[in-house]
Amino acid sequence: MLKLNRITEVFAGLKCRIIDALPPDQKPETLVILCHGFGAPGDDLAGFGPHLLSESEQLAESCRFVFPEAPIDLGPMGLPGGRAWWSINMAQLAEINQSQNFELLTEVEPPGMTMAATWLAEAVREIQRAAGLSDADTVLGGFSQGAMISTDLVLRHGFVPQQLVLFSGTLLCRDQWTRAAADHPGCPVLQSHGRQDVLLPFEPAVSLRDMLMENGFSVSFHPFNGPHTIPMEVLETLVSSLEDRLSAKN
Repeated sequence: MLKLNRITEVFAGLKCRIIDALPPDQKPETLVILCHGFGAPGDDLAGFGPHLLSESEQLAESCRFVFPEAPIDLGPMGLPGGRAWWSINMAQLAEINQSQNFELLTEVEPPGMTMAATWLAEAVREIQRAAGLSDADTVLGGFSQGAMISTDLVLRHGFVPQQLVLFSGTLLCRDQWTRAAADHPGCPVLQSHGRQDVLLPFEPAVSLRDMLMENGFSVSFHPFNGPHTIPMEVLETLVSSLEDRLSAKN
């Protein structure tokens, strides 16, 4: 049975769950940093760590998974245990979904996103320094709001990760992200989205894909029939992608 190491550390003020199967004296070859979505508990994606490590001996021998917890406690807003990277204007989102005017969604720059992304950027840099690794050794991504903040880190904070992973994200602040993408050297992107997603509709996700590809990013896009979630087949694709990148490094 795989022996897992599970610890919690604080980087730049953010609590991070860290999971790997490495011997005590071995540093990882790859960091996989995944950020949870709005309203989820801080450990929402942490269950992926043991699952993915158990799926692949290659990942178990090489990868360290890190799951940062968003800074905003949503308990006072009626979501006990829920966290957020920034507050969401739910009324505005509902209006956009009802009107089907998705251009409005792609133009939104949520208040608090810039501060949250700066905070997370500092945490990621600290995580990398602690592991002795660089952007080229780091897979960065997340689900929903976690995918959005990861996109912002790459485009506007100068990250050039080994891979950007976007589970059910969306295109925001279109003009700013497009300008930043044009100035970015680009990186591989693994993107998935449900065709029946009623929280973050499918069309703006396609717009995000197209914007990234038009600016030199290599996007592997995985649409699926389903709602706002991460299906098992997408996790299997992530495992295969991580294995391919580890093999290429070695």
